[in-house]
Amino acid sequence: RRPPRSTPLYSSAASDVYKRQEISLENATRRYDSCSNCSSMKRKKTKVHSAFTVIDFQMTCQYPENCVPINTNVLTFDFGKLGAIHRRMTGQLFDVIMMDPPWQLSSSNPTRGVAIAYDTLGDAHIRGLPLARLQDSGFLFLWTINAKFSACFQMMLDWGYTFIDDICWVKESVNGKIAKGHGFYLQHSKETCLIGVKGDPWGRVNKGIMEDCIFSKRRGQSQKPNEIYEMIEKFIPDGYYIEIFGRRNNLRNGWVTIGNEL
Repeated sequence: RRPPRSTPLYSSAASDVYKRQEISLENATRRYDSCSNCSSMKRKKTKVHSAFTVIDFQMTCQYPENCVPINTNVLTFDFGKLGAIHRRMTGQLFDVIMMDPPWQLSSSNPTRGVAIAYDTLGDAHIRGLPLARLQDSGFLFLWTINAKFSACFQMMLDWGYTFIDDICWVKESVNGKIAKGHGFYLQHSKETCLIGVKGDPWGRVNKGIMEDCIFSKRRGQSQKPNEIYEMIEKFIPDGYYIEIFGRRNNLRNGWVTIGNEL
């Protein structure tokens, strides 16, 4: 198993390396005027890269210091360049990829009365993501919805993964009761994260310590529990983690987060 890192990979210095590595800068700036986590946060203007934007924060509140947020369109992002940079910096690709895709339902009433505050993507767009450029041996954690189980299993095969297990998140209300949600046949009170494996990463894994069920309070729309990150980091300690389709609330120390709502 790889020895633990003495210092975080994704320090502010490492973030600067991501900014500089072989990516041409454009004469463009972008200002973020508000933050969903803290209304008092101020943001500096930061240069926009031709491939992606690394957000530069001026902190006036608590925020993950050693995270790498990449604000970009996931569909046009150059994953190959990121993978090459990461391999050059660390000697390998990512141990863990986690995704919470904005699934698009095909029914006549896809939202069933639920106001969706983000754009959705069809299966073909999600299947087209080049995950092989980010990982050649490791684990995929893929959040799904009931209508997409079959599609997810096929996508895992297409990407080169073998399905091995799943994690169930049971949502609780503020009173500690099961939180009821919308569903086509039943009222949904849980979400499922499928786990796939590629290659042979087992030498750096703590088997048998990660539970397959999370009980925690329901959060904002599409927001996943913090426990999933803690479980992954125990399962693969001192690993290299990346999340695709992340939001500001997903930013976490030691993780690269990619999304268009950062």
